[in-house]
Amino acid sequence: MKDAAAGGEAVRSVTRALQILGAFDDEHAVCSLSELLDRAPLPKTTALRLIQTLLRNGFLFRRSDGQICLGPALIRLSRAVEVAWRLPLAADATMESVRARTLETVNLYLLEGIWRVCVAQKQGSQHIRFVIPVGVRLPLWAGAAGKLLLAHGDRDFFESVMRASGKEEDFSAGLAVDLALIRHQGYAVSRDERERGASSVAAPIVDRRGGVTAALAVSGPTS
Repeated sequence: MKDAAAGGEAVRSVTRALQILGAFDDEHAVCSLSELLDRAPLPKTTALRLIQTLLRNGFLFRRSDGQICLGPALIRLSRAVEVAWRLPLAADATMESVRARTLETVNLYLLEGIWRVCVAQKQGSQHIRFVIPVGVRLPLWAGAAGKLLLAHGDRDFFESVMRASGKEEDFSAGLAVDLALIRHQGYAVSRDERERGASSVAAPIVDRRGGVTAALAVSGPTS
């Protein structure tokens, strides 16, 4: 029992440390200590203890001006991520070709649990364009790429996504009809679904056995 309790506490500590790291993003790359405490969804005493641990281990860094940013230990990890997630040349060339033909932003999405995540992007050249941050998690029940990936999952997967969404049964029934249409026509289209003013079209990327492994989407303003 003691071992189980200790293991559970260790997992909670790791989760909380990850929540501290997750407080940083493109718009909050550098924070004061008070800002970081406000952004981390944790009790302040817990957050302070974890921040000190992350600072000691190089996952956070305190600058000469007292501001805190992500630390040098993550630079090494980011290089490993870049190598592991580097697009094959053929995939990169395909995305570039689609962007050149449409002038809109092209995104590549993969499944991550019951979410989709943008893993690669070619930004469009239009002055007004719709851009998703690379690495962000998005729902499967809205947007062309999300619904396309959801359409090719099994019934259990669909029900798991719906339970997590908090949507009503009427929404789930309507979505099931949309997914059947997507499977029939082989692509997905969305207009003003996840965000008003944004539209997208998505096509599947399949493996040698015909299974859908990813979704390639072109996104831009609705009008």
